[in-house]
Amino acid sequence: MPTRADAHAHFFHAGYVALLPENCRRIQPDEVTLYQGLARQYDAQQVLAVGYEAEPWAVGNNRYLSRLAASLPWLRPVAFVAEPAKLEIASLEKWQQESFVGLSFYCFDPQQREALGRVPAEIWAWLAERGWLVSVNSKGEHWTAWQPLLERQPDLRLLVSHLGLPPAVETAPDEATARQALREVVALAPFPGVHVKLSGFYALTQPGYAYPHQAAWPYVEVLLAAFGSTRLLWGSDFSPSLEWLSFPQTFGLFEAMPFLNKADRERIEGGNLLALLAGVQSSAHTRSLS
Repeated sequence: MPTRADAHAHFFHAGYVALLPENCRRIQPDEVTLYQGLARQYDAQQVLAVGYEAEPWAVGNNRYLSRLAASLPWLRPVAFVAEPAKLEIASLEKWQQESFVGLSFYCFDPQQREALGRVPAEIWAWLAERGWLVSVNSKGEHWTAWQPLLERQPDLRLLVSHLGLPPAVETAPDEATARQALREVVALAPFPGVHVKLSGFYALTQPGYAYPHQAAWPYVEVLLAAFGSTRLLWGSDFSPSLEWLSFPQTFGLFEAMPFLNKADRERIEGGNLLALLAGVQSSAHTRSLS
C-alpha cells in the first residue's frame, strides 16, 4: 500500500455542520476518531487540516485545530485568515508556536481580492522563508489576485484547492474548453511554489456522486500538463466529501485515470505533500498515524 498524505481535510468541534441536516453531522464517532480510523486503514500518515471560520457555526476553528495539533502531531493545521490586510508578523509567530504550518484563505469576491493586495510584503517574505503552506479556496478571475504577489515572492508555496473550482460539468469538456476554464490557475504554473489539490471532485461533476467523476478528468489532464505530477496533491475534503463518496474513493479515482501512471499516483497521493511538509519551519515535532 502506498504511503499517503492528505492535503485537504476539515475538522470542526461540533462536526461538519454547514447546511447539512442533523442526521448528516459527523459527531458519532467524532470527526477526529473517524478520520484516524480511516487514515490508519489507508495509510494516510499526515493531513493538512484547513482552517475555516467564515460562517457563524465555524467560528473558533483555528483555536480548535491548535488544540488538536498539540496532541495529534500527524495533524498539520493551516490557520484561517479572516482579514488578510490585518496580518502581522506577531500573529504568524503566535500561530507557529501553536503548531500551525501555514495559512488558509478563502477568496470569492472583489473585496477579498483587494484585501490580498494590501497584505504587507514582509508577511509574504516571512511565509516564503519558512516554507509555510498557503492553502487557498477561490475560483475564476479571483485567482488573478495571486499573480502580482507571486511575481514579488515566486517561491511562495501556494496550494490551489479543488482544482481551482472550475465549472461543474455533466459531460467531459474538450481540451480547449477545459483549458479555458482553468486559464487563471494555469497562469500560475510558472511559479515553482504553486501546487494544485486534486480534491472536491463531487463539486466539479453533476451529479456529485458520479464516481469516478470522469466528466472532470479533462481538468486533471490540463493541470497535469501545466504543473506535472510533482506539483499535484490528493485531498480528501473530509468530512464534507463523505456525503457524496467513500474515503477510499477520494484517491481511488486516480487509478482509473489512464493518463496517470503508478509513479504519478504515488507522488499525488502522498509523496508531494510529505516533501512540502518536510520543508516547513514549525515548532511542532511530527509523527505519522502508523
